[in-house]
Amino acid sequence: MNETLKAVIIEVSGGNVRNHHINLRGALGLFPDDCLGGPNVSLAGRPIRVSMGLEAVDTDIDEGKAIFRERGAIRRFFEEEQMSEGDLVLIERVGDRSYHVRKASKRGFQTYL
Repeated sequence: MNETLKAVIIEVSGGNVRNHHINLRGALGLFPDDCLGGPNVSLAGRPIRVSMGLEAVDTDIDEGKAIFRERGAIRRFFEEEQMSEGDLVLIERVGDRSYHVRKASKRGFQTYL
């Protein structure tokens, strides 16, 4: 984990929306190393707490796919926020092992895109 990294902005692809996941490949430095797990639940990493919309879940990250393992919560979040291809999500570290995911406005980040 990169201690100085406090948040990341990720653009959601059509595949992300269809398959209910967020590509974390460029953002793995935001998370503790021990939350990165293998390809199945038996090789899961140590859980982190992720809040999104009205829900908070404990999940790890499938390191090979670079996605949160708990995809049901991502699906519900995408539906609540009516996420579509090209939308942005902001992932913020709010505690030692806790994170907040929310939809971000493209207008606010226009200069960086």
